[in-house]
Amino acid sequence: MSSFKLVQIVPSLDSGGVERGTIDVANFLAEKKIQNFIITSGGQMIKELDESFTHVHLLPVSSKNIFSYPLIARKVNQFIQSNNINLVHVRSRGPAWIINLMSKNNIKTISTFHNVYGGNSYLKKMYNKGLSKMDHLVAISEYVKETIVKKYNLTANNISVINRGIDTKYFNQPVDSTRRDQVVSTYQIDTAKKIILFPARMTSWKGQLEFIDVIKKMDTQNILVLFAGDTKNSSYTNLVKDKIYQNNLTSICKILGSVNQNEIRSLYQIADLSVSFPLRAEGFGRTISESLYSNTPVLAFDYGGIKNQLENLSDLFKVKPHDYQALPSKIETILSLTENLKKEVLQEAKSIIDKNFSKTNMLNKYLKLYESV
Repeated sequence: MSSFKLVQIVPSLDSGGVERGTIDVANFLAEKKIQNFIITSGGQMIKELDESFTHVHLLPVSSKNIFSYPLIARKVNQFIQSNNINLVHVRSRGPAWIINLMSKNNIKTISTFHNVYGGNSYLKKMYNKGLSKMDHLVAISEYVKETIVKKYNLTANNISVINRGIDTKYFNQPVDSTRRDQVVSTYQIDTAKKIILFPARMTSWKGQLEFIDVIKKMDTQNILVLFAGDTKNSSYTNLVKDKIYQNNLTSICKILGSVNQNEIRSLYQIADLSVSFPLRAEGFGRTISESLYSNTPVLAFDYGGIKNQLENLSDLFKVKPHDYQALPSKIETILSLTENLKKEVLQEAKSIIDKNFSKTNMLNKYLKLYESV
């Protein structure tokens, strides 16, 4: 029997790395028949949970209205007390402040810094620092740990690094040609072309607009760019669509929108190159390890959590942050790799990911932390 009774608090469970980590932890505990709880405002990913061992309690913890926090805190506290919960894991800044308004008697608290968070004003730093007011902190990469220690003047020995992990078992499965062909048909993908995958939600800091400028400089005769990711930010998505149209790239660039896990796996297998060019350093950047584990070469700005993933791999995969001048030639180099050369540059990636960036590794570390706290 476990020594802890856990509730994870996350604003919503619609999509994203924070949400995926929450689901992975809950299902891992459920597999071990450990009862656990999630407090969230809702989301489509709830259906992925094992209802026998994970109970979801809906509360408006995604609220940005700080004046509503005291009332939400009372409701969270009531739920914790009535279910004899003794361990609270908060995964976002808003929920952290809700917990900070509660009495923490008889409970232990953990928070995860999923990023370093922007903003240098006093108020913004204070808001971000709410995550640090827990018994123990987790950073999802060495980059995140190093940055939050400096930015928020934190004690390093109270922070564990638990790298975000990818489902290596899932991405190691044999190619499902029927499913892959269905994705090709659904999105009308011309596989005779060299395919560049840009797997990221549509939002300005992910860098889709800037990447279109890179594509404009290239010989696009044999290239197809697939933007795969959430398009809920409609104003930014429209900017990307307009730029594609204005530059006569509609036959070169396709916006696929949100894709599920099966579809993204097929897209990695179809792609000749997967890219990541965020305008600011990411806390981790899971698509890097997912792509590499799918035997798809990557090209990424070499900073943040992505740098942590690529530091022991070929320089072919890396480019200096914001060096857009270097991108066309680097992209062309990777797209022209022979199968033997591609295999050679990818051969170390899987063992490094297995050791450092697998979901199994992440989950076992969280379980060990929960037991120790």
